[in-house]
Amino acid sequence: MHTRIVMDWMKGFWAIGCTLLFCSATRAQVSAVQLLSSAWDDPAVQLVREQQAYLEGHDFDLPLLRRLQLRTETRDWDPKQQEYALRITTNSPGMKRTQADIYASMKSLTEAERQVLVQEALLGRYELLLDAHFAQKNRRLLLRQQEVLQDKKAVFGEQLALGLEQDLDDYFRAEEDLLEVERRLFDNGTKPQEQQLLVKIFTGKADSLAAPDSLVEPLMLLSLMGNSFDMLPPSVKREQVKAQIAELEAEMARKEGRNLLSFLQVKYSGNANDPVDYRFGVGAGITLPWPNGSELQQQERELQALEAKADATAEQLEAEQALLRKGMAFAQLVQRPGFLKEQAEDFGKQYAPSQLHASGLENPETLLRVQETRLRLELEALALEKDVYQAYLDLLSETGLLVQPPARNWLSPGMEMIGR
Repeated sequence: MHTRIVMDWMKGFWAIGCTLLFCSATRAQVSAVQLLSSAWDDPAVQLVREQQAYLEGHDFDLPLLRRLQLRTETRDWDPKQQEYALRITTNSPGMKRTQADIYASMKSLTEAERQVLVQEALLGRYELLLDAHFAQKNRRLLLRQQEVLQDKKAVFGEQLALGLEQDLDDYFRAEEDLLEVERRLFDNGTKPQEQQLLVKIFTGKADSLAAPDSLVEPLMLLSLMGNSFDMLPPSVKREQVKAQIAELEAEMARKEGRNLLSFLQVKYSGNANDPVDYRFGVGAGITLPWPNGSELQQQERELQALEAKADATAEQLEAEQALLRKGMAFAQLVQRPGFLKEQAEDFGKQYAPSQLHASGLENPETLLRVQETRLRLELEALALEKDVYQAYLDLLSETGLLVQPPARNWLSPGMEMIGR
């Protein structure tokens, strides 16, 4: 009776497991193109797009007429002698042109800020794709390594049981290596949940990620970069536009200080005893040069312009140095995974089971050690290959190619378009 209950429980557990596996397999997946395209819908990017829409929907031109005032005055408390004056304060044509330049620069600044945020959003999504791709390949190698270590541990166990192996170090070393691989497999097994959480954050969809099966070949990466090493990231453009706006605001302060015409005035006197031509008058106000607070404001604007220019220069120098440094490191790093793969292949051919059998080596321990060494070389090459692609993404970011129109999937052999 007890055995039947256990069997029924096992059947139910198996059915539930199959159902969960089927649901997991049939769940909708987010493709690489969908994931990368969602960068343009990132909340931070949307906020900047709202700013752009506000700039486009409102007029930031400086009017020629700054202020219109109507003044009145009663002479001798006699309403019949009421005086009226219409006073006009104007902006100079030069101030209007400078304001138009400031408005254009403000639009350029929001666009540069949007490009910076899109690039940051894209970089996080690219890194997720890399992690998903290499997690799959890493898991396959770890499972093969686990099988080899289990067989190796079994061989040592049989030798110990038969009294053929006096040294326990090999047995326990295999046990430690197996525990390490199992720990790495456990960590690898949590990757899908982490990736699904990031997909939810990035796209708002509770779907799993369709990890890319293939990436651009490592040796093709340098050719894809082309002549882009003279390009700069959008952060440099942002700082340059900020410096441009600061200089324009300083120029506006200078032109405002040189705007000596304070006002124009048309005056009418309602005194009926005066001739008609005496009742109208025209006047003007001229601002005489004199030390006042406007000079202090102008000096502050000049100082802000100098600081913004220094920040832009520093940002450009830092970007150029980072691009040079990362470009040299990438050029050196891109060759190494292929070298390790060749080592693993040569080692596997040199010590293939057929070769070992032909030379009279039938020791299973030796055969397993050959497999273990080759798998270790392949795992090292895989880790190094991921570093190459990460360096590749860093270079794309430093050159601004991630957001260079038309935006594309720089990891895919098909280079699909992803921009909005």
